[in-house]
Amino acid sequence: MVTPESDNEIDDIIWSEIESSDSHGDFVCYAVHAPYKAKYLENAKARIESGKYLDNLAPVRYLKAVERIEKLAGTGDPAATFHMGKIYAIGIAVPQNVPKAVEWYEKAIALGEPRAYANLGWFYQSGYGVPTDKSKAFELLSFGAENGVLSAKAAIGMMLLNGEGCTLNPELGFQKLEESFNSGYLNAGNHISDVYFEGKLVPGDIELAHEWLQKVADSGDERSMAILGHYLVTGSHGKTDTAKGLDLLEQATRLQYLPAYLWLGTLYKKGLGVELDAEKAIEWFKKGIKAGCRDCQIALTMMSMPETDNPKSYH
Repeated sequence: MVTPESDNEIDDIIWSEIESSDSHGDFVCYAVHAPYKAKYLENAKARIESGKYLDNLAPVRYLKAVERIEKLAGTGDPAATFHMGKIYAIGIAVPQNVPKAVEWYEKAIALGEPRAYANLGWFYQSGYGVPTDKSKAFELLSFGAENGVLSAKAAIGMMLLNGEGCTLNPELGFQKLEESFNSGYLNAGNHISDVYFEGKLVPGDIELAHEWLQKVADSGDERSMAILGHYLVTGSHGKTDTAKGLDLLEQATRLQYLPAYLWLGTLYKKGLGVELDAEKAIEWFKKGIKAGCRDCQIALTMMSMPETDNPKSYH
């Protein structure tokens, strides 16, 4: 069973190696690796954002951490064995090697590690590094779901809705998705919202779609805030509420969801759901640039380019 303490030892091993590092790459690797309930994540993000270590982009000390994790895995430690699979699957401080990742995940499965079941299940679902096998994917993901992997429970919910690798069962599919959401996996709520918006797996329902997206936004997910805000300003998904939409987008910027700056600027630039206002567009693009949104820099540059009455045709 996955618990908040599952990765404590792995987390401490990594941080003890990289804490005094002057390598930007070491802290990026830690942020990407993200052990469960990582205790040092905010510290790592602060080091990355400080810009002090940009002269050293390659990981330096992280390789030592990987060696120690592998040594621990050699003793039969389930969490360490799982993390070796994850390290090779993503390519964290080592070259990406999917066959090695599969090998490590299979070893971790033999030790009963639920996350290895889930990750290898996704491999079989997509055919990534292994032959596509939807039934095996469902079986592996089900074990992960039953043992605390909330994202696996959401995946099982979607498979039940699709009849993918299993018998079609929409009622149970929604149940699994709601259980996952209520346990803290917010993206499960996005899945439910999308299903109702699309109306392909079940009859479309705009009210329920907005209700679920609102639930995710109310839970503090900045991406969902921005998406719902954009929907409400533009009226693109069946409802319009400009004031509420703008407020949600601005909330998302305060939580540093960078695309929200671009979306706000573009809404004012094009007059989508709001009055066309070049000054406000420029203001939001500049705020986005300050926050680190590169797309805002491109958008602002494009706004400053002179328009031509006779566009050329390029062949």
